[in-house]
Amino acid sequence: MPTLALPARRLEPADLVWATALLETCAADHPVLNHCCTAADARSQKVWLLKQLLRFGLRYGRVYANADANALAVWVGPNHPAATLYQLLRTGLLPAALWRLDWTGFQRLRHFLVATAWLRRHSAEAHSHYLLALAVQPGARGQGRGRRLLQASLSAMQATHAPCYLDVQRPAELGFFQQQGFRLAGQCPAGRGPQAPTNWGLVREGRA
Repeated sequence: MPTLALPARRLEPADLVWATALLETCAADHPVLNHCCTAADARSQKVWLLKQLLRFGLRYGRVYANADANALAVWVGPNHPAATLYQLLRTGLLPAALWRLDWTGFQRLRHFLVATAWLRRHSAEAHSHYLLALAVQPGARGQGRGRRLLQASLSAMQATHAPCYLDVQRPAELGFFQQQGFRLAGQCPAGRGPQAPTNWGLVREGRA
């Protein structure tokens, strides 16, 4: 794992392996992963999905790590609509997911992506930066690392005062982001059926 000296270092494709391993430790129990990955090899399915998330961020946005390499932020800029079905078809993610996940998991992933795109469309300002993921290693939580990386990555993108959007599926995360200046803008089921997680969309208006 590389030694980082800056508050937020932008990652490159060469960082994909260790960044995926870090993201797995941060998000192994994420509700969406648990909802979509139900086969006997659920762990490998989760790792595969997390790797695709990072690949998407590296290709269409920016991925940052903190100086200690125990926190990650995945952003997509305002000029790149994030994770639309058409874009995912173009990148090959959905066809690959049909092969990698079982049919139930694939359908749940598709419904989650549709719900996420709908919520963003109805909640976010035009030209908002989209935070796809902010993750901190479990042993490093509670020390302000996520907050500092959020601020440092915004600064690195020259977007400190730009409108931003994110969605979360764990209610415990709502308070954290509200403390960082985001407000709840809407919510919807993150899929079909009673077992689907809830999607909460949060926005931070741009400031002059």
